[in-house]
Amino acid sequence: MSQSDRHGLVIIGAGQGGLSAAIHARLLGWEVTVIEASEQAGGKAASIAIDGYRLDPGPSIIILPDIYRDVFRRAGRDPEDYVKFDRLDPVTRVFFERLHEPIDLPASADDAVEALSKHARSDGPALQRLLSTLDRVAPAIERTVLARPIEKWWHLADPRLARAAMAFDPQLTYKELVDNMFSSPLLRSFFYGFPSYSGQTYDSKAAGALLIPYFMFRHGVWFPEGGVGAIPRAFVRLARELGVKFLFKTRAVGLRTEGTRVAAVETDDGEIPASAVVSNLDRVTVGAMFGRPLPKRTSFSYLTFHWGVRDTLEGLAHHTLLVPEGFEKGFEDLYRRRQVPVGNEIVYLNDTSASGGAPVGKTNLFAVLTVPAGKTLYSDRSVEESRQSVLAHLSRRGWKFDPLDGDFERVQTPVTFAESHGNHEGSLYGPDETERLWGLLPLTNRDPEFKNLFYCGGSVQPGAGLPMVTLSGQFAAKLLGPPR
Repeated sequence: MSQSDRHGLVIIGAGQGGLSAAIHARLLGWEVTVIEASEQAGGKAASIAIDGYRLDPGPSIIILPDIYRDVFRRAGRDPEDYVKFDRLDPVTRVFFERLHEPIDLPASADDAVEALSKHARSDGPALQRLLSTLDRVAPAIERTVLARPIEKWWHLADPRLARAAMAFDPQLTYKELVDNMFSSPLLRSFFYGFPSYSGQTYDSKAAGALLIPYFMFRHGVWFPEGGVGAIPRAFVRLARELGVKFLFKTRAVGLRTEGTRVAAVETDDGEIPASAVVSNLDRVTVGAMFGRPLPKRTSFSYLTFHWGVRDTLEGLAHHTLLVPEGFEKGFEDLYRRRQVPVGNEIVYLNDTSASGGAPVGKTNLFAVLTVPAGKTLYSDRSVEESRQSVLAHLSRRGWKFDPLDGDFERVQTPVTFAESHGNHEGSLYGPDETERLWGLLPLTNRDPEFKNLFYCGGSVQPGAGLPMVTLSGQFAAKLLGPPR
């Protein structure tokens, strides 16, 4: 047996995708080594402890918990022994500047329809019709796009996908679909942001983005006991029980190839021979190691402000949206001008204080803005403009505090995601939608040149977000197959 065979599979990155790939590959019989540049697993989903606060600095809206549970079931484990989820109610609280009182969107879809009908009489029934339509569409998507990677154009000819596509007018953009369905600015402001979750805009044919709010209403929004970081911690525990080896503080700096195969992963500590490699590192970043051309334009990212507030901010829900009067211009700046919206941006707030995220009497406040990727956009001055804009939004709702008087302030920009997590230009979704596969799908999980190199993570299929990234690891392992 050669040294390469003894090392088996090497996975670059212990983010959620890499952890999922490690578990699924181990169940196929691979000897698996995961290398991770930082001191802990989880990537953007890893928890951070600061002064008695538990920070979830990355993904915070948790949907589709059965995707995680199924991984433990495949390993013959009881998911409840590893991670438990509590369903949140309301799904979110919306402070719409045109209304005096906030609107809670209940966990029950029927209750949400009723609540919205009180504020926009025609839009409650419109939401009900949309959910009923997606009740027919979602199973087809779950059995195709969420079940296996789509690599060949004829995979799109699956009759189940054709039936799903026929549910919406293919000539309409996402914005046109939403505008035709909903008359109130309230519903439009809520729905306009979802294409950005997959790196698209509302000017694209992105009807699939409607599945995100569908899953939220039909299957719930959840929170893991112990915070979002409990999910990757549970995956690490399972991986170790299965025999996966982890090498932390080990950074991949290149790949040594022999013909059409990767022979070794080059790290800052030396080479690790490999008979196969799965990269949780951004596919574009890995492609640059081979001198491949970079995308002409990247998609979207986040600008976040995390504050430890020495007070209780009354009126916040676990998930809260602040929608300003001029949100329409904010989306035009974001989607059409690729500028950072300032003053008219929608602000998403996450407060985990009631779930153990902050000391008693204090607030763990996480403010998130969707922004264009691209490191040159984010100077100290531009970040400060956004910071002051967010604080102004909060102040108008009665939440006034000085971050300098708080326990901490932590800021993340696309530069953070580029430098700390290897995302090209800080994009969390890979290239711009114009460079997606057939203009529709994220890039494939298989490398186009090297037969034993595969990818997982938010820049490849089935897309970004913790559930999709978990599936991407499963896809990579499925393409890899059992060792031969």
